[in-house]
Amino acid sequence: MLHSVRARAAKCCSLLLLGFSLTSVLPATALDLTGLVNSHDPGAIVRDGDTLFHFTTGHGVWYSTSTNLTHWTGAPSTVFGSSWPSWINSAVPGFDGHFWAPDVIQMGNYYYLYYSASTFGSSTSAIGVARSPSLKNPAWQDLGVVVQSYGGFTEMNAIDPALFRDYDGKVYMSYGSFFGGIGIAEINQSTGKLASSVSHIYGGGHQDIEAPYITRDGDYYYLFVNRGSCCQGANSSYYVQVSRSTSIYGPWSGTRTILGNVSGKYKGPGHIGLLKENGCNYVSTHYYDLNDNGNAKLDILRMTYSGGWPVLTRNFSSVSSCGGVSDGIYSLTARHSNRALAVDNASTANGAFVEQYGYSGAANQKWYVIGQNAGNYSLINVNSLKSLDVWELSTAPGARIAQWDYWGGDGQKWKLDASGSHFVVRSVLSGLALDVLNMSTANDAQVIQWNLTGATNQQWSMIRR
Repeated sequence: MLHSVRARAAKCCSLLLLGFSLTSVLPATALDLTGLVNSHDPGAIVRDGDTLFHFTTGHGVWYSTSTNLTHWTGAPSTVFGSSWPSWINSAVPGFDGHFWAPDVIQMGNYYYLYYSASTFGSSTSAIGVARSPSLKNPAWQDLGVVVQSYGGFTEMNAIDPALFRDYDGKVYMSYGSFFGGIGIAEINQSTGKLASSVSHIYGGGHQDIEAPYITRDGDYYYLFVNRGSCCQGANSSYYVQVSRSTSIYGPWSGTRTILGNVSGKYKGPGHIGLLKENGCNYVSTHYYDLNDNGNAKLDILRMTYSGGWPVLTRNFSSVSSCGGVSDGIYSLTARHSNRALAVDNASTANGAFVEQYGYSGAANQKWYVIGQNAGNYSLINVNSLKSLDVWELSTAPGARIAQWDYWGGDGQKWKLDASGSHFVVRSVLSGLALDVLNMSTANDAQVIQWNLTGATNQQWSMIRR
């Protein structure tokens, strides 16, 4: 969010059954955020247990917390305190501890925090990453630089990281600003570093394009970017555009403005982030409050899709109620046996079968639940990063359940139907339910698909990890 002619504004795992429903506590109209709501360049809001975390630009990487999305409390300390990782001093000479535009994503047993370090008017910048097993009880370990730029006039400036998990479980980081435009690379989920080379996907040539964020709905990816200039309070000319593509690498087309420069008290909105909770899409952004001397504050909107495009609104009463499961890492435990859905022998191979086994916290017993559209979900094993899959695309009762590389067919899409405090997991391909064969309570019992019976061997608790 910085280019050559303007200044930057100053500024172990908890377990629960799905958490509270945000839709039950939010008002019908625009959110009236209370508490400490100062914000600039907010990352996507992220959950740890019963607490939501909002990371934003500030010294030492500043953040605030909430338990209901509306009232926010400042953290007792910043991520790095009064010091910062020493590698930054040589990567970004003159850095003063003011970190820009952090973003956080949960990968496996850690929350990974991506942050940018730069100085005014320079593309000598770096994006670093730190990780902690918990946000509620943080123990940050800095892992060093992820990507760096060296001051070139046409380089992709290494600021404004934004993380995105695709339907197949892969994670991508987009970033960039004025200078060389927007870049993207896949992230290695074990190291937090790049798993691929950086590809240029948008902008460049010192166009006022920065602060990227990518979402997906069905066949389309959506790239949000900021246009104009920020950091001038009530005089900021920021606005948000969105384009779409059938590939995460573009080309991007159909560009349209989704948040204009001014709407009532909301001036210069910037830096889109998405929280997917209970089937709802909550978008965080900052704005300059025209009713409060242009101070930068947090704003939260609802997002739906219409005619193949995202729609943002502050009027929550205009959005129909939504229901579903929040994106995140879960274990699925069979009600009749209290044993977890697991990949046999922690295999990472295509075709490895799925079974039930006593829960130990192992990665092969955890699943990324990723909301798609039309109420469908992909379930990606945390250990193998392969998809829960109906064997050989069978629609027959008794077909085995396995894991396979994600390819997006209906045999890898699932419905999660609430049944009291449990869920029935149904294949979109066959309509049949995940079922423990013969109601076995033994370890290693086969998991199959079967006609819906309402029995407890087809009911699964979903516990967020």
